Amino acid sequence: MSRTISVPIGATTFHISKFDAFRQLELLGDLQKEVLPAAGGLLSAVFSEGGPEQARDDLAMAQALRDLSVRLGGGELKKWANLLIDPELVSFELSGRDPQKLTEPRRGLAFEDFSQILELMFHILMHNFSGPFAQWAGRFGPARAKLGTLSASLKPPSSES
Repeated sequence: MSRTISVPIGATTFHISKFDAFRQLELLGDLQKEVLPAAGGLLSAVFSEGGPEQARDDLAMAQALRDLSVRLGGGELKKWANLLIDPELVSFELSGRDPQKLTEPRRGLAFEDFSQILELMFHILMHNFSGPFAQWAGRFGPARAKLGTLSASLKPPSSES
């Protein structure tokens, strides 16, 4: 994957460069500690099957949203925005203007509303972490398939004596 990507959000095009590997490692640690425990419950509720369990799944989703909102209040969201939107790695371009670093004083020019900030944060995370996660999934997928094949071929112990 390229070191820099361009992402249009609203009327603005953002240019996102990757963090260095050590900063990615640090951010991953913070993400898994602060965000993923609550997000995991939300993802589990979102991706569960329908059917008779639906009422319980709806309660699980509501609880996961509450857990996530407790972890990610306004201060936490702003902290993560400041961690992820590094002006040395993120620039923006408005139609007919030259690209410029996304510094704090220029944020008002780049964003129309908060949803665009969240979308940019999503793209920054995807650009920095989707490659390694896809590689890990690729490594573990075949191993799981082989383990499943091996365990299916094993006969259970006989209860006869």
